Amino acid sequence: MSETPSEPSGKARPPGEGKAKKPRAKRATKGAPRADRSKRLLDLVMLLLRARAPVTFREIRDQFESYQTANIEAGLRAFERDKADLLELGVPVRYITPDEDGALEDGGYVIELKKYSLPEVHLTTDEVSALVLATSVARAVPGIGYARICDLAVRKLAFDYPEPDTPLEWPPRSRRHHEPVLVHFPESTTAAARELGDRFTLLESATRDRKRASLGYRSASTGYVQSRDIDPYGLFYRDRSWLLVGYCHLRKDVRSFRLDRITDLKIAPKPKSPDFDRPEGFDVRAYANRSPWTFTPNPEERVCLDFDEAARSAANEDFGSEVEREVAEDGRVRLRFQSGNPDYIVSRVLAAKGAIRIVEGEQCKHLLASEVAAIEELYR
Repeated sequence: MSETPSEPSGKARPPGEGKAKKPRAKRATKGAPRADRSKRLLDLVMLLLRARAPVTFREIRDQFESYQTANIEAGLRAFERDKADLLELGVPVRYITPDEDGALEDGGYVIELKKYSLPEVHLTTDEVSALVLATSVARAVPGIGYARICDLAVRKLAFDYPEPDTPLEWPPRSRRHHEPVLVHFPESTTAAARELGDRFTLLESATRDRKRASLGYRSASTGYVQSRDIDPYGLFYRDRSWLLVGYCHLRKDVRSFRLDRITDLKIAPKPKSPDFDRPEGFDVRAYANRSPWTFTPNPEERVCLDFDEAARSAANEDFGSEVEREVAEDGRVRLRFQSGNPDYIVSRVLAAKGAIRIVEGEQCKHLLASEVAAIEELYR
C-alpha cells in the first residue's frame, strides 16, 4: 500500500477552476449521518470511479462527514483505514503524485481500472463443446433448477456475443471462419425422470444438512427391496447414473447406491440438527473413482487370479493397495487380494475367454460354476 503524502495547506481551489470538476458524492442529510460503513466504502468507490482526474483528500473530505473531524489528521487516518479495507477487498486504490502526472497541481486518488475490471471471456469452439458436455451432465437430473441455470451460464459464456458496432469490429478475425457450435438439450419429462429429480433434491439437501436417510433399495441381482438407513456423504455421476455414497447402518460400512433403485425415500426431520459427522478426510471423488475390483457388496475373501498374456492389461488395473503380484517367466501374472465383489470377478473371467483363471476364492468358483451351468442348460 502506498503512503499518503501530506497535501499542501491553504484554501481549496474552487471546483472548475484550473482543473476538471470532480463528481460529488451525495451529502448525508441531517438525522441520517453516513454511519453505515459499508455504504461509505461503496460511495467512496463510486466517487473515484466517476472522477476524470485524481481526487484529492481535501475533495474527498468535503463529501464525507466521517472525515470532517476537528483535527484534519484524525479525518485522514479514518480515510486511510477505509482505503486499507478497499485494498484488502481487491479495489486497487492508488495515490498519484504531481511528479507522476505533470498536469496535476496536487496529488490525488484514483482506482486503476485496468486492475479493477475483468477481461472479457472468449472461448474456442472446442472449449464451448467441453462446456456443453459438462452442462449436459448437470442437466441429467430434472426438477432441481439446474437446467435453467446451466442454459443461462452457457449462453453468457459462449453464445450471447454483443452486437457489432461495425461489420469489421465483431466477431474477432480469429473467429469469423469457425463453424458454429450446435447444441441440443433433450428434455426429460417422463414420470420416472421427475421422480429421479425429486429423489436427487431430497438427497442433496440431506447431504448438505447431514441428515439420515431411510430408504428401500432394490437389489440388481434379485430385484428384492431391502430397508436401509444411510448417512449420506455425497452424490456422484458415473456410467450414466447418479449414485449416493454414504455409511450404511445395515452393512456397517460405506457403500454406494444408485438413485434409480431407491424407493420410499424419507429424510429425518429437523434439518438444522445434524444426525452424523462425515469421516475426517473422506473424499467422495476418490471413492467414486475406485476400481470395481475393490468393491465389497459381499463378505470379503482371499482371491487368487492368474492372467495369461492375452489378459496382461487387465492385470495392471487397480486391485487395491494390499494386492500381491507375481510375474512368471512365461509372462503370466498371478495376483492375490481381498475381494468382496465375486459378480464382477466372474464377469471378467467369462469375458476373458480363458485368459483369466480363478486359482483361489470359493465364492468366485461357486458363482462361476453356476453361470457356466446355466449357459450349458440354455444351449442343450
